[in-house]
Amino acid sequence: MKKSNIFVYIELSKLVESLTTNVLLSKQHLKAQAGYFQLIPSRYFSDNLYPEWESICNIVKHKGPKKDESGRIIQNAVANTIDQMSPQECVAVANRILLLFEKVKAEVEYAMPQADYHG
Repeated sequence: MKKSNIFVYIELSKLVESLTTNVLLSKQHLKAQAGYFQLIPSRYFSDNLYPEWESICNIVKHKGPKKDESGRIIQNAVANTIDQMSPQECVAVANRILLLFEKVKAEVEYAMPQADYHG
């Protein structure tokens, strides 16, 4: 079975570092980290965890990009969708990301060989 890539662990750790479950700040923090939803490819997750990342990405992109009267994109799909989410929805997404990170962390730590130290 394929395990999550160390890249996923590193990038998710950066993402969760900047997230909050504070209902008053969650939308702002989630939107500020919008780039991570494009940066972290699902294929780098383990077979067990990639569906959860896909689901999270689909939630934060489902409204699509915001366009002006001429049809030009003025806001990407993630930022546009997060703008339209309630603070409670943003907290729910942040919680899902935090939980996914804990699962990735457990996979990576389990996969790393433990050093054998002799004092």
